[in-house]
Order: sequence, then C-alpha cells, then structure tokens
Amino acid sequence: MRRLISAQCALPRIRAEIEIPGGAPGWLGWLVATDAEGSVVGAAAGGVPVPGEGEVYALAVAAGSRRRGVGTALVTAATDRMRSYGARDQRVELPAESDPALPFYTQLGFTPLSPRRFSRTVV
Repeated sequence: MRRLISAQCALPRIRAEIEIPGGAPGWLGWLVATDAEGSVVGAAAGGVPVPGEGEVYALAVAAGSRRRGVGTALVTAATDRMRSYGARDQRVELPAESDPALPFYTQLGFTPLSPRRFSRTVV
C-alpha cells in the first residue's frame, strides 16, 4: 500500500489529473475498500484508455487483509465500472514477470499477452 500510495498518490500527480479538463483520458478514478471500522484496506484504479479496452492501473490490498476477497471485490467493481464505459476486454501490467500477484490475476481469468502484460474478456 505504501509503495502504491507513494507512486500513484503524490500530490503533483493528483493535481495534474484534476487539472485535465474532463479528467485524464479514459480515467475512471479510484475505488477504495474499508473494513468495519472505516480503515482503508485496499484500493484499485482503472480506466478505459482505448475504446473497448479496460485497464487496471493499480491494485493494492493491505497485508492483513489479503486472501479475504478484498482484491477480488475491487477488481470486480472496477470491471463493472469499465463495462459501463464500453470495455469488452481488460488488461493489467505487472511490475515484474514473476510478480507475486500473477496467481491472483490468473485465477481471475487473465491470460498472458507478454511476460508482464495480461488480458481477459469481460463481456
């Protein structure tokens, strides 16, 4: 979560995204998951940068909340949002070929386009 926040939630980046008239092209924003006490346990960001193609830009789940359905719920919500904007396919790019998130995305039906890029049909 800290790595994601430091990279994706830096104030200059947020300011730049807010100042783009109509938002960044294809940007659908952030989805946040909280626990019963209201603490953030996960976040996902995505968009539809190319007509018909959704993209998961970021997904992070707090260590203590992993393997409890938080990531799946966030990807599902992001997917539903992307579908409503015309996405028929969805892509994700992992930071490394042997990224620990690979089994998670494979279980959700993503298949390789390249060693780090994965795709699935969402219609």
